Amino acid sequence: MGLLDKASDVGSKSEKKPVAKAVAKAVPVAKAVAKTKPVKSAGKAAAAKPAKAKKVRNAPEGLPENFEIASPNARRIASFTNFVVNLGPIFGFLFSVAILDAFSTIFAIVALAALTLNLIVVPIMSGRTLGNFISRTKNITSAGNKPNFLHALFANSTGILALLGIIFLMINAGSMFSTKGSEQIWASVWSILGILFIVLYFINSSMKRGSESNQGLYDSLFGAFLVKHIPAEGEVSTGFIGKLESMASYGDRFTQRQEQKSAKKAAKETAMAEKAKVDAAEAKSDVSNDESPLPDDKKDKKKAK
Repeated sequence: MGLLDKASDVGSKSEKKPVAKAVAKAVPVAKAVAKTKPVKSAGKAAAAKPAKAKKVRNAPEGLPENFEIASPNARRIASFTNFVVNLGPIFGFLFSVAILDAFSTIFAIVALAALTLNLIVVPIMSGRTLGNFISRTKNITSAGNKPNFLHALFANSTGILALLGIIFLMINAGSMFSTKGSEQIWASVWSILGILFIVLYFINSSMKRGSESNQGLYDSLFGAFLVKHIPAEGEVSTGFIGKLESMASYGDRFTQRQEQKSAKKAAKETAMAEKAKVDAAEAKSDVSNDESPLPDDKKDKKKAK
């Protein structure tokens, strides 16, 4: 019986040894599985940047059928032009007073003339500002007519009023607490007026950001929309207005440069997306080749090793 037990023990040990070898051979398979992880991440990276679909904007309520809302680029051109015309001479005047310590009559006259021209004279004559002429835009009402000239006066003076509000606070805020009597009352009035001008500026800006048609406070009050200016058939501007119309070439050149930059950026993004797809496809093909079964002769060589 003892000999039989020993023989059975030896047989059981010899049967267990091939199992250990089989487990050891399974290690390369785990390595092959580990190699597939970068491909999954590459596929995710390629799919993480889908092409953005352009939003289709409907015409805002109240806009006449034959008009189109001005583009964001045209709005930027109009805003920048009006900012330079309205506030540029004022900053020059403040620079001469604060830095050079001299009251420059020339700067004061230029600032007053620029404000009068852009906020009163040109809007009364054409219903547009200098910024509208350069950006080929105009303001209209729901009936298709130009709004009251007061719209241009208020809508384009929010920045000026906010600047005045800051100046009023800087001059009068301290006097509210350090003086008494009528002087304190006037200091309080000017300070409150300055705060009101600043608050109106932020209200106008927030309403523009929240509106689909970019209507600010004064646009809503006067029912005005900023639209593309397309001259009617046979309409020809002459004289002073004709010269202002010719200034639109500057805005056209700026718009053309912006469109070229946008086209180059879109082409670059498309090329990068195509390259990512090709790289992902090549990575998948490499992994499929690594996971393909080995031929019989290679298997025998591997067993021999």
